[in-house]
Amino acid sequence: MDNRYQGTVIFMTDPICSWCWGTLPAIFELMALYKDRLDFKLKCAGLQVGARKPLSQAHIENLLQLWREVAEVTGQKFSFSLPEAGNFVYHSELACRAVQLARQTLDEEPWQIFHDMQHAFYVESRNLSDPQVLHELISAAGISHSDFMTAITGDEIVDVTCNEFEWCEKIGISALPTVFLDLGEGPRLVAG
Repeated sequence: MDNRYQGTVIFMTDPICSWCWGTLPAIFELMALYKDRLDFKLKCAGLQVGARKPLSQAHIENLLQLWREVAEVTGQKFSFSLPEAGNFVYHSELACRAVQLARQTLDEEPWQIFHDMQHAFYVESRNLSDPQVLHELISAAGISHSDFMTAITGDEIVDVTCNEFEWCEKIGISALPTVFLDLGEGPRLVAG
């Protein structure tokens, strides 16, 4: 193996980032091509963290227009509708916590679970701020419903999630998705 190409690809993303959903197939292609040379890490940056109110109609229209653009450019599927649940607030913190919990439970990057979460949101219009939906989506990690419900609001997962948000901010991302490559000298921006 050529040691010059060993390193880590870091994909800065978010479960409710439409361009991240649009580019995820390309990341999976890279993983398939370079799995023997590179590790692939998933980092959730957080979107609309702290949002408490439902979206305005203008914001919904802007989001749907963005989704149409992403679909046109990338070919990814979208339902072009947001979850209709009365408790839907457009923010990703709880979904990012679920990604962290899946990572801890699996002891590996939860790429398939992350994909399934994005598919559920963008194609099935499922509410990623609903703990019941999130448990269903990460149940492949083998965590029981009661353990999930306890952990998703527990200090450990909250702290790990917030630390990842802070790390993403500190490294200097200005858009999502962002891709970094670390060949042993620290992460270097590749795209974003």
